[in-house]
Parts: sequence; C-alpha cells; structure tokens
Amino acid sequence: MVSHDLIIQPGFDRWRDLIRKPSRTKIFGHTLADWFSKTRCELGLDVVKPVIATGHQTLLWHPGILAKYLAVHSFARTGDFAAANLIVDQHADGFGDFEIPVRRGDGSLVVRRMHLTTPQPGVPMGLHEPFTPPRPFQRMTGVLPSVAEGVQLIYEKVYAHRDAVSAARQMAAALEDMMHPWVDPMPSVTASELLETTFARALLTKMADDPWHCTRCYNQAVVEHSDAGIGTLLIRDDYVELPLWRIREDGRRMHAYDGDVQMWLVQNEASPKLMPRALLLTALIRLGMCDLFVHGTGGANYDRVMEQWIENWLGVKTSSIAVVSATLHLPLADHDEEEIDIEQARRSLRRAWHDPESASSTSSRPGPLKRELLGELASKPYGSSDRRAAFFHMHERLGTFRDDRRESIDAIGAAYEQARLRSENSDIASRRTWAFPLYEKEAIDTLAQQVESATIPAGIITEKTDRNRGDIQG
Repeated sequence: MVSHDLIIQPGFDRWRDLIRKPSRTKIFGHTLADWFSKTRCELGLDVVKPVIATGHQTLLWHPGILAKYLAVHSFARTGDFAAANLIVDQHADGFGDFEIPVRRGDGSLVVRRMHLTTPQPGVPMGLHEPFTPPRPFQRMTGVLPSVAEGVQLIYEKVYAHRDAVSAARQMAAALEDMMHPWVDPMPSVTASELLETTFARALLTKMADDPWHCTRCYNQAVVEHSDAGIGTLLIRDDYVELPLWRIREDGRRMHAYDGDVQMWLVQNEASPKLMPRALLLTALIRLGMCDLFVHGTGGANYDRVMEQWIENWLGVKTSSIAVVSATLHLPLADHDEEEIDIEQARRSLRRAWHDPESASSTSSRPGPLKRELLGELASKPYGSSDRRAAFFHMHERLGTFRDDRRESIDAIGAAYEQARLRSENSDIASRRTWAFPLYEKEAIDTLAQQVESATIPAGIITEKTDRNRGDIQG
C-alpha cells in the first residue's frame, strides 16, 4: 500500500494571484522589471511569459521533491506560463550513493547502500568531473520488484550521461530522463550561471561597497527567524564574511569574505572562483529569474530569512513562492501489527535482569529479596569494606536468582529483541525519502494525477490541455 499525502500551499487557484506585475521599483539604477528581463535574456529563459521555477540539489530525489516538478509542469502546461529548473551545482558530497530497503530471510528490513561513485570531499558538483558508475548486480534478492527495476534505471541513466560537463549536469540529465514520463524537460539554469549575470555582479558590487551593512542585515534576519536553522556570518573590524563560497585551489569550498568578492569583481586571472550560498542563491532567483518559485517545506522555512535580509538591506521585496511536497511510502509495512512500545519492552528486560524476583510484577517497587539486599547495603558506611562486600553479595544473590528464572528472563529478552526488530522494521517501512525511481510507476502516476487534478477546481486546465492529459501518464 502506497500513501499519497500532497501539500500545495497556497492552492493552485491562488498561484496566478501570487504572480505580481514586474515592479517599477529601482535598484542599482534600473527597475526590477528591467532586471528580470535582462537576467532572463542572459539565462536563455522566456522573456514574454511569467516564469515558474523550482530546483534542488541534483541528488536522487524522493517523491516529495518530484512533486514540486509535477506542480510546475502541470501549471506551465496551460500555455500561459514558462517553466524553469534550477540546478544547485554548488552542492558538495552526498551524490556518490543511494539507499534501498532489503528484506532479509527472517522478514526483517535493512537498508543497503548502492554505490555510484566516490566523490571528492567538499568539491561542488558543478566543479566535480562526471563519473562512470559501476554496473549494479543483475539479480537482487530481498527487494521489491519496483526497487530492483529502479536501481537498474538509476545506473542506466547516470551511465548514459557520463560525458556531461560536470557531475551536477550528469545527475541533472539523469533525473530529467527519469522524470520524463511525468514531467516535460524544462530549461535549466545552474547556480554558477546565475552568479555570472549582470544583476549578480551589481548585487555583489553593492556587497563589496559596504560589506558590514550587508552582513549586519543578514544576521539581523537570521536572529529574527532563529527557528529556520541558518547560521550568522562573521563580522570583524578588518574583514566580513559574505554569503558565498570561495573555491580553493584543490576545488573544495570555503567561506568567502569581502576581500574575495572585491577580487572577484576585478575579473582577471587572479580572481577567485565564487559560488552562491543558499540565501544569496534564492535572492538571485527571486529578484531576477522567476515570478514564482516552488519550494519544498524546508526551503520555504529558510527563505523567510532571505526575504527579511533583502528587505532590510535593499528595501525591496522578492517575487513570491509556493510550497509543494508529498509523502509516499513503499509497500513495506505490515499493517496488521500492533503498535510497538519498544521502551516498555526495554524497561521489562532491564527489570528482569536487575530484579528477577519481580520481573512479572506490575508494581514499581523492588521485590522482597531486592529490598532486603538494598537495605543491607544502605546500612553499611559509605566507602567502607563492609559496604563493598554487601554490594558484591547483592549481585551474587541476584545472579543466583536469575539462574533459577533463566527461562522466563530469556522469554522477556526474546520479546524485547522481537520488539526491537519490529521497531527497526517500522522505521524503515515508514521512511519517505527513498529515491523516486524505486517506487512503482503506478504510484507516481497516481501522484501526478493528484497534482494535476488539483488545478481543475480553479479552471486552470484548458480544453487543449485536457485533450493531452494522457501525456502525464508517460
């Protein structure tokens, strides 16, 4: 049984209202409307229709992230909007493997890690060379049929794009292929390309002019939204940290400072390579790339910090966001099982071991023997040899009692072990973050239909789109 819990906030019927007319507010000598047009032109995006975008690190997405792409696809299919995909190519690590659930012969579930490559630690995916994944096992035991098929598909698609310009582009192309039954290809933009736009240069020039003011506004926003989990930037009299990465000579990321930005603006052979960090990236997206950005729940949470920072620093508002996510489970759970109380089972085993006389008692008091032994221990002076002797005597007597009740204690131990395994099984079965290719195609079909049907009450689906609805079935 696969569950579908879909979040679309606000509903599709309000998305058109979120897309405001381009602002005539001036920033860096031009209106925001002019910056939007210029930036999209430089990025090769649509300059006529409103642009709805989403994006993520090019890891193997779970269905909750896929739901964002389904939503952008569904909304853009009306013909009134253009779609765009952001490739977060400054992300490092985490793309070298993925996990799958495996059921062992005794019925228990374990998580197995499937290897794609060994990434260079700390090197952004946009600067990491593409790779050739090893061939997966042709026969996989203990896995769902959809998982076995998904593993083969993942290796096939990642292998097919081994000649891409970077690991980020390789994984992005593989993901696009695997989404294609449900999501049309979208024009893509990398975080690195966003930083090369004229608007980004104007923004970084503003940073370099007064980095202290920029960072103070940033930190103020972080403090005001402390629940978002964003850290503050370092401010010193002689240098200031800014929300960028500087790429070291070995390709790894490190925090960037105002001097790095000043050198980058010179644009010569000595200029450092810079890449945007999370809040600067979303600022560039929502001030120049798109009219509406579709976040997941996590991104929407931290982007409140960016909105406050930009308003504090530049006095302008960014374009709007919507939130889309979904929860799907693989059919791994045994729904006939009773609720598992692993803590109660642990307490029962602990009591059976330390107070075997009262192992089956519902009272919280120690048994008569344990009370007698504790009383004897308490009567001896602290630190005395008599107290130590009483302590060892107590454990000797309890050990004898355990031997006499070995069968019942073993039964309690077996019950705990069974509860522990069932609890681990439940944790694995309830996991929602498996890569979407591991799910049955019919489950993703249903999710895609659910996303598309959410547009119907608002009258967004046109007659032309209705006739082509079969496209989403792949």
